[in-house]
Amino acid sequence: MLNNFIVLAINTNNVPYETQGWRATLTRSSGTTVTAQFDEYGVAQFNTISTLTSVSYTLRIFDADNVQQVQRFVPANREFYVARF
Repeated sequence: MLNNFIVLAINTNNVPYETQGWRATLTRSSGTTVTAQFDEYGVAQFNTISTLTSVSYTLRIFDADNVQQVQRFVPANREFYVARF
């Protein structure tokens, strides 16, 4: 089991994006938002979100130019989420 929630950003061929400078945000229905930076291999780790998650989130991924690349719904009870776009 993973300790912290992780997001993996991959393309439609299942290849991780080069994500240096990218960030991901998770927003709860209450409006609380948490941000994590991606490493260069398409992985963002949310150090303040333990797993299994207990609530659902809206995930948004932004590139290095702060352009939103994708938005997804992440259900509760997850250790990780693979964002394919």
